[in-house]
Parts: sequence; structure tokens; C-alpha cells
Amino acid sequence: MIKDRHLPKEIFHTLKLSNDINKTRLGDGDVKNVSYELYKNLNSVGELNKLPLRKDKTHQQLCRNALIDNLVNDFEWQYWLVITFGYYPEKNVVEDTLEGSHYRFDRWLMTNSELDYLSVAERSKWVCLPEKGEQGHLHYNCFLNLPLQPNVKTYGSKWNGIRVALNQTFRSIEKQMKCPAINFNLYERGKNKNALKKAVYSTKEMTAEWTDENNNEDHFASFIRSWTDWHISPMSKRSPLKIKQKLRPEITLEKFYQ
Repeated sequence: MIKDRHLPKEIFHTLKLSNDINKTRLGDGDVKNVSYELYKNLNSVGELNKLPLRKDKTHQQLCRNALIDNLVNDFEWQYWLVITFGYYPEKNVVEDTLEGSHYRFDRWLMTNSELDYLSVAERSKWVCLPEKGEQGHLHYNCFLNLPLQPNVKTYGSKWNGIRVALNQTFRSIEKQMKCPAINFNLYERGKNKNALKKAVYSTKEMTAEWTDENNNEDHFASFIRSWTDWHISPMSKRSPLKIKQKLRPEITLEKFYQ
């Protein structure tokens, strides 16, 4: 067993990772935690199957790390949007709010770019992960991929243009749905190290421990991918300002990992 009493934090972390990799390859099922680093190392050489996959905790950790890896290396997002809803909001209202906001935001992108038409490929893509937080608040941490970049015009920067657009969008949604104030913070992606921090933070409640402590609530059942969970179609100036809502298919942990 490695002890960290006299080792710098970075060296201890490296040694522990190496130890976990060796234990896994030797068939030792005593790996307590599948960190993202361990997942990445084993996945790179096709050895994830050597982990104790029969354990629910290991299965959940693999799913979380696969999602983190996708957000860091595959899904090409440029902005991280943290949306905060009111106290104990209803799940269906939150989902309708997110879908309606996505639609209105894309209309703004089309108008901002002085376009008459927006294809499906030009529509923005959102990955939104729930976070309960404290005091009854519900947050959704959303990763935004914008194939169509905004025209800066008088906004000073793309980030500020998007911030202004989201503020207008949420104020319109509040009036439309007669819901409490929607607060948000918008951040640029930054380097991969910062992207990893945002992905790890956004998935911190997608663990077996959190699920066990919260009446088996599984955030994988509430995580949203706009292109699969919302009705996405081409958009034009004649498109309605409001969209009809639909029942969103439930995503289970098993469905995500398949």
C-alpha cells in the first residue's frame, strides 16, 4: 500500500495511478476508485474489461469517465453555461425551459448573422448535466457547441454577444412560461486542462455514492443532449417564436453506456 506521509502530492498521485494500473492488469479486483486518469490509461490500450465490471459502482464510474472523456476530447464545445433555476423547480418545467431557450437562442444566432435560414447542422448543440446543489436550487451545467459563431457587432466580443443573447432569451422564457427568475453564468472553454475541470465538476453528482445518498436519483436519467432529446429541425424567419413541447425519452445509465 502506498502512503503519502512524506511524498509530494503530485508524486503520490502518479504512484497511486501506476499502482492501480498494475493491480488491474494483474487481475486484482481491489481497485477502489476508477479515476479519470486510470480510465484514460486503460481505455487507450483496450483493457477496461479487466476492471470488475460486475460491480455497480465500477459501472457507474466508467460511465461518468466516458462522459468526461467525451466532453474533453470529442464534443467540440466553446462555452460552459451554468443555469440556476429557482427553489425546488418541477422537472418538466425545467426541461421545457431548456428546450425553449435553445430554440430562441438559435433564432438569435440566425438573426445576428443576418441569415434567412438555419440548417440542422448550423443549429447549436447543448449537453446539459443536472446538479442539485444546496438549498433546493437546481443547476444545469451546459456545454455549448456553436457551429455558427456570432457576429460581434457592438458587443465587443463573441462571449459578451452570447451573454447578452442568453440574458434576452431567459427573460423572454420567464415571461412565456411564467416561471421564477433564471440566473446564469457563462464561461469560455479555455485550454484542455480547464475543460477537464469543468467536465469533472459538472459530473460530480453522477456517482454511485451520490445516488445512494439521494434516494437512488440517477442524474444519467436527466442529462440532456439537444440533438437526441429535443426536436431539432431547420429554422427560418417564418419559424414560430414558440415551439410545441414533447415528451423527452428517459436516458438510463444502461442506455447511456450501450
